Amino acid sequence: MAATKSQGQLLDWTTLDETVGVESNILDSGEGYDDSIKAMLHITMAHSDTNANTGTPGFSVLVRVGTTDEHWVEWMRLLATTTTANGQILAAASGTSQANPERIEVAATANFEGIGDRVFLCDEGDITNSTVVTIKDFVSNDYVVSMDDLVGDYDTSDYLYDVVDEWNIELPMSCDEAKVLFFNDDTDSEFAVRVDYSFVDAIS
Repeated sequence: MAATKSQGQLLDWTTLDETVGVESNILDSGEGYDDSIKAMLHITMAHSDTNANTGTPGFSVLVRVGTTDEHWVEWMRLLATTTTANGQILAAASGTSQANPERIEVAATANFEGIGDRVFLCDEGDITNSTVVTIKDFVSNDYVVSMDDLVGDYDTSDYLYDVVDEWNIELPMSCDEAKVLFFNDDTDSEFAVRVDYSFVDAIS
C-alpha cells in the first residue's frame, strides 16, 4: 500500500513578544484538510532571548465546528517550557556559504554539548531565516556540529538558544478548519513560533 502525502506551512517563524498573542493562518479546504485522511500540525516554540520566563506561555489549537466565527472551539491547549534559556552569539559566519556548512561557530559550547539535543539558531536580522537544528557533535569551545547542513547563512549577530519545544498534533477529522493561537503572558521574555502541517491524502 502507498500513501499520497502533502505538506505546507501556516506560520513561518514569527516573534511572539511579551504579553501578546500570535495567530496562524487557517488550515481549511484550500490546503485540503477536508479531503485528507489524516491531518497533523507541527508546532514549534523556541526561546529567543535569555530573559527568565515565569509566566504561562503556550498555544491553543482551535477547530471550527460550524460555518461562522462563533463556532471556533478549543481542541487543546498546551504550555511551553518556562525557564531561562542559555544563549550563545556566533563567533564566526556559519551556514550554506561556508566550507563546513554543518558547523555552527560558537566560542563557548558549554550549554550545547548534548548529542541529539534540539536547539534554536536565531537569525537576528530576519527571523524567518531561523532554524531548529539537532546537535550531532561538537568541538569544545570552537563549534557545534548540526546533524544536517545549515540551509541559510548566519553571522556574528545571530544567536544559538538551548530551549525548544515541539509538538506533533493530529487533528480531528470531524472538522475541516483549524488554526493555532500562541500566547505569552511574561513581561520580558520572547519566543519564536512556527506552524507546519502534513496530510495523508490517499492510500492506494
